[in-house]
Amino acid sequence: MILLAVVIIGVLVFFHELGHFLAAKAANMYVQEFALGMGPALISVQRGETKYSLRLLPVGGFLRVAGEEKDAVGAAIPAARRYDKKTVLQRMTFVAAGSFMNFLLAALIFAVIFMSVGVPSSQPILGTVNESWPAAQAGLQPQDRILTIGDETIATWADLQRAIANSGGQPLVFAFRRGGQEMTAVVTPQRDEATNRLLVGVAPENQRFDPFTALFLGIREMAELTARILSVIGRMLTGRLPAEGAGPIGMVVMVGEVARTGIANLLSFAAIISIQLGLFNLLPIPALDGSKLVFLALERLRGRPVDPEKENMIHLIGFVLLMVLIVLVTFGDLRRLNIF
Repeated sequence: MILLAVVIIGVLVFFHELGHFLAAKAANMYVQEFALGMGPALISVQRGETKYSLRLLPVGGFLRVAGEEKDAVGAAIPAARRYDKKTVLQRMTFVAAGSFMNFLLAALIFAVIFMSVGVPSSQPILGTVNESWPAAQAGLQPQDRILTIGDETIATWADLQRAIANSGGQPLVFAFRRGGQEMTAVVTPQRDEATNRLLVGVAPENQRFDPFTALFLGIREMAELTARILSVIGRMLTGRLPAEGAGPIGMVVMVGEVARTGIANLLSFAAIISIQLGLFNLLPIPALDGSKLVFLALERLRGRPVDPEKENMIHLIGFVLLMVLIVLVTFGDLRRLNIF
């Protein structure tokens, strides 16, 4: 599960850095290095002007662009290709492109789910019938369309759930269509101990979508989840919710738990983490993309940049504080797992 978690986080970080990379190339910036991970390089390959490297520590990644920081960029690099010589709009696009790519990746993941796995249909058509539950024992089969339960017309899956929940555990007469024939069956709901709900052991069929519809639904799902996450962050900042989070160890544990529930849930989890990564990087915290956007906005308003040395010092302090936060969150993960 550790390897699976590393792969998932690696893919999300790769797409984040790819967003920066593509924006840099679009603005004709000189990209010196594209790196996944931190620390010493394990593998590095030079392709043209850019070195592509895989580093030891599987956390984060970075893109080194000439002129982005105070360093020796080399006399052979034209001044027009330096980051600090580009327009404010070009630099803002470059900085924001990483998070944009994370949002796009989440939308694409959801689109793949909608195309391949689908979503539960709202129609009262049985997709699966659990053999050990009352519906199967009464003779109901997958693809049966429920017409009525007792005297109640069933037009949606929600109608079916409501009729079962309100049954009080009494026998129900299900009228259904199988092929072209209408049939009936008597089903007695059974209480599920895990959820304390009355159930009969059926689930709706999944509805799959064409690529264009799936992409639209994927974008909508991404937007709705982004709004929900922002709402949670807002309630945490105002003290209405306790501030909680997971570090690298907690992430490994969650990946393992979600992976056991199926590939669709694992993909959904990866999409949610991609959204969170995009939002986190947009926070106005020193060393993150959000703070760089704040400095660029100030430059646009003032007509001149903030002193680079002061800005770099602020980012350095922010980076140190982020490392301390990661250590504290990791310690919290260990405590929750009763390791300490």
